[in-house]
Amino acid sequence: MSTQTKPLVFVTGAAGYLGFEVVHQLLQEGYAVRGAARGRKLPLLKKAFDKYPQFEAVEIADVSTADYEEVFKGVEAIIHTAAPLPGRADSETAFNSAIEGSLHILREAHKSGIKKFVATGSMVTFPNDAFGSNDWVPITKEQALEGNAFELYTGEKKFAEQAVLEFADQHPEMDITIFSPPWIFGPFAPGFEDIVPEPDFAAFSTNLFVYQLLRSDNKKYHYSAGTLDVRDVARAHIAGLNPVTPDHPKRVPIVSPHQTDFRDAINYIAAERPALRSRLADPETVPRWSSYKLDVDLTPVDTAFGIKLDSYKTWKETILDSVDRFLEIEQNWTAKGLKFEVPTVTPEYL
Repeated sequence: MSTQTKPLVFVTGAAGYLGFEVVHQLLQEGYAVRGAARGRKLPLLKKAFDKYPQFEAVEIADVSTADYEEVFKGVEAIIHTAAPLPGRADSETAFNSAIEGSLHILREAHKSGIKKFVATGSMVTFPNDAFGSNDWVPITKEQALEGNAFELYTGEKKFAEQAVLEFADQHPEMDITIFSPPWIFGPFAPGFEDIVPEPDFAAFSTNLFVYQLLRSDNKKYHYSAGTLDVRDVARAHIAGLNPVTPDHPKRVPIVSPHQTDFRDAINYIAAERPALRSRLADPETVPRWSSYKLDVDLTPVDTAFGIKLDSYKTWKETILDSVDRFLEIEQNWTAKGLKFEVPTVTPEYL
């Protein structure tokens, strides 16, 4: 860890699965960080990073309406990982909040003179046969509002990203980047135990699919190819603060270059963690696809942001490191006398 304090970075969604990893890596690299959370997550976030004097937790109740004047003081860059999830409001409100949340924080950043802004997009905004900076899933606002939770989430991400790109075109003085990963898996960063002091499986986010491999009757799996280790997603966001080239793409698809088959995942766990064999799902229940990776051109990620093709976490690392962290969190709950079991369902938006 660097001993030199780097510029202050503001991170939204800091208590979330990805946001927490972003904060952890920033602190490890010597950045000062101001992380945003809301409600009951705020004191948990403070406790999780209390050993870092350069970390400050602040409450942002609603990213689309918050007054950022005070929290942006001294901030030189923003990493925006927060996203409104379906189910917390009616469809119209959630859809508008997703778009206005990104635009509001951008406007406030511009007003405060902040030049760097990195946001989390999503591969759900790409059609199945194309994964480039200018490819978009053909969903309309009307379809998003009338569809299920996943379709609403897809629409929110698509139109929020398009709004950010339009803002970037209108404000070339700001360096704005969107990284669009697919399914995010991988171990929780150190300290995440404090975010889940008791069972809260919604906080596991997409990583819940990996946790469910530890249930023998599980038949719940992610339903499209393409994954990326949360540690690689986070370091891409941080690399976005200091791109190698000033004319980098504004919207950047990023995905693991490895085959990421859950059948392999179950076999890895059985071989490397034999004590867990009785808990494991049957690998024959995993969907069979022709490929378990996406053909995304990762050259821009290398040339513009310095992330080399051979530096991505392997699928085996992602799975085994995740499982080890799940076991540590389970042990933490058990030590408190808490009762729990691996859930059989995932949130509707997944």
